[in-house]
Formats: sequence, C-alpha cells, structure tokens
Amino acid sequence: MIKWLKSLFGFKEAIPASKEEAPKPKKATPAKIKATKKETKVKKAQDEALTAMTKSELLDVAKVHGIKANASLKKSELIERIKNG
Repeated sequence: MIKWLKSLFGFKEAIPASKEEAPKPKKATPAKIKATKKETKVKKAQDEALTAMTKSELLDVAKVHGIKANASLKKSELIERIKNG
C-alpha cells in the first residue's frame, strides 16, 4: 500500500546503482518525413477546392484567415498565400 501511495503522489523509489541504465541515444530523424497516403489525398482535395474557387471567394477566405491579400493579386498568388498561411 505504501508503494501505491508513493506512486499516487509522484514519489519515486531509489534505483540501486547496479540496475541503473545509461540513457539510450535518440535515433536520428530524417530531414523530411514522408506524408501518408491519407495526408496527400487530403492535401490534393484542398488544392482542388482552392483552384475551383473564384478570385472573390479566395479573397474572402484570405480575409477570414487573416492573410494579407488584395484584388490586385493573381488567383495563383492568392492560392499560394492561403496555402502558406
């Protein structure tokens, strides 16, 4: 019961020196992480939805998301700004 109370309140038992393990080195993570199939499908669907919108709709989306955009921008520039945040 004492062990349970200690674990409940966050007290840790002392580990004997013989059982201590050196911390394992972290594995090197690759610079680029591949996107899953589901993520790529979602991204592709979002891209298609943006390209299907009119320029005025894209300006409204940019305004909602707080992205600086005006009517002098091209549709492709608006889409890039929305994608990049």
